[in-house]
Amino acid sequence: MNSNMNIPKSDFFGNQSNQNNGEGKAIVINGRRMQYQGNGVQGKDLVRICRAGHGRRPVIRQGIETTTIDPNRYYTESELTDKKGRPVYINSMPDRSKGGIRYGEPRQYLSKMVITDQVHHLAANCFKQGVEFDEYNADWLVIPRYRLPEIWNHMETPLLIVFPTDYPQIPPVGFYMQKDLGISPNGHFYESAYHNASLEPIEQGWNWYCAFVKPGSWRPAPIRQVEDWRHGDNLWTYFTLISEVLSNQGE
Repeated sequence: MNSNMNIPKSDFFGNQSNQNNGEGKAIVINGRRMQYQGNGVQGKDLVRICRAGHGRRPVIRQGIETTTIDPNRYYTESELTDKKGRPVYINSMPDRSKGGIRYGEPRQYLSKMVITDQVHHLAANCFKQGVEFDEYNADWLVIPRYRLPEIWNHMETPLLIVFPTDYPQIPPVGFYMQKDLGISPNGHFYESAYHNASLEPIEQGWNWYCAFVKPGSWRPAPIRQVEDWRHGDNLWTYFTLISEVLSNQGE
C-alpha cells in the first residue's frame, strides 16, 4: 500500500450538532415518490415493488436509521414517515461481505472525477455543515459531524471513508470512527482492520467498523462520463449501508 495517503488524525475534528427536514405523507421507492392508501403497507409489497435481485436486499430508511424490510410485517403509517412527517426511502442494498482492494496508488482521472462529483453531491444534500476531502488524489472523505442513531451513547462522531484505488468498481471496505466512542452497541467496531480494509487510518488513531459488500452485489454503473455514476451503486448507496449497520442493535 502506498504510504502517502495522508489520512487525517481521528481527533482533528470537533463535535457539533446536526439536523433533519420535514415532508408530506408518501413513500419513496428507488427514488420514485409513490402514494399509498389505508393505514400502512405490507412488507411483502414493499419488497416486490423495490425489486431487490440476487445479492441484494430491500431496506427502509427512516430519518437517520436504516433497517432491512421484513416481508412478513405490516408497516404502519407512523413507520413510513420520520419524526417530522417526511416519507421514508426504500431501495435495495448490496449484501455486506469482504472484497480485495488496493489503496493509495495513482488513481485514474475518471475515478477521481467520479469520487469528487459524488462527494460534492452528497455534501450539498446531506452534510451541509461541511466535509473534509482529499482533493489531491480523492483517497478519503471525512464527515466531521456524522449523526449517530439513538442506540449509541454519543450524538455524533467524525466518520472516515477510504476510497479504493479501483473505486467505483470496488466499494469501500468498512469505515472508520473515533476511538472514544467506546464499545459499539452492535459490535463490529475494532482497533484493527480486516478483510483487506486499509490499515493506515488505524495508525492515525481511528477505529474500524466492519461493513463490507459481498462480491458481485455491488453494482456501479458503467462509467463513460462523470455523471454516469448516478445510474448505479455509488457513495449514496454506501452511506445508506452505513446508516443501516449503525442502526441495527445486536446484529
